Amino acid sequence: MADTIEMLNLSLSTVLLLILLLVALGIWLQLALLRGRVTVRLTRLEERLAEQEQLLEIQTKGVRDLAETCSRLADVANDSKTVLESIRLDTIRLADDVRGEVGMSKAIELARAGAGKAAVADATGMSLEEAEAIVTFHGRK
Repeated sequence: MADTIEMLNLSLSTVLLLILLLVALGIWLQLALLRGRVTVRLTRLEERLAEQEQLLEIQTKGVRDLAETCSRLADVANDSKTVLESIRLDTIRLADDVRGEVGMSKAIELARAGAGKAAVADATGMSLEEAEAIVTFHGRK
């Protein structure tokens, strides 16, 4: 009976050892499968990261090109502004000359028609001195 108990103890410890080995083997297999899945996912993530880096490079180049274009457009706009300002000043000068000539012609007509210096100055917006000179030289004698 003592032999049987010893044998049972031995076979019980053997069974426990086998169960422990099976559990360890199961855990090892689970870890191996998990490692494989993680490796696959990591590979996919690295591929996606490489794609995103390529897209970022393309977008960065596009932004640089856009910035250069905007800079060139700003330069052109500034040049156009300068030209337009020059044209505006020329137009103002020409308009003043035309207004002056029209005013002068009107003043001469009024003086020839017999208007006095005050009437010529009021009608044309000239100063009294300018109107007096026109009436003196172009007025009726």
